[in-house]
Amino acid sequence: MRKAVRAVWALAVGLGLLASGCGGGHRAVPVSGGYGGPSSAAPESPAPESASPPAESPEPRPAPSGETPPPVSSAPPVSSAPPGAGPLEIRSRQTRYGRILEDGRGKTIYVAAKDNADFESHCTGACTKDWPPLFTNGQVNAGPGVNSAWLGTIGRTDGPTQVEYNGWPLYYSARDVGPGDINGQGINAYGTTWYIVDAERGRPVK
Repeated sequence: MRKAVRAVWALAVGLGLLASGCGGGHRAVPVSGGYGGPSSAAPESPAPESASPPAESPEPRPAPSGETPPPVSSAPPVSSAPPGAGPLEIRSRQTRYGRILEDGRGKTIYVAAKDNADFESHCTGACTKDWPPLFTNGQVNAGPGVNSAWLGTIGRTDGPTQVEYNGWPLYYSARDVGPGDINGQGINAYGTTWYIVDAERGRPVK
């Protein structure tokens, strides 16, 4: 009986040693996917989209060989000045009416009977379109046959100073196109009569 027990005990011990030898002494390591590590690989960050390159300004095309590129104008627009503006000359001209007044460009000069040599102009508004006042922004010079003592200026509220001769405000006529024209003589308009000016007497030629 004791022999049988010993045999069983020896067999049990042998089996235990055999199992221990097969283990190799290695410890178990948790595999991926267990609690010891993430259940799945971390998602990769998407690559940033490439920004569109900035639009480049078109380079100026060179002028063809042998040609010069047109210049760029930077000059301001030229403004038109009133007739007679600026320094001017009043002179006389011999006509069938005698010696009358004209400006330095040969344009005939007129007066309005309504002004009555009182150093005051009664021509305003629409009247100045047909009978432009003789304006000046500078000195008025007396030419041949003109009495310099009678030349002067009067103030206006609608423009520069107006030239006067012996107290008469001076005007042009829109009827006159070029130098030497006398198309405004004796015209009745705007409540008055218009006349050329006698240079020697300093009064209207009627």
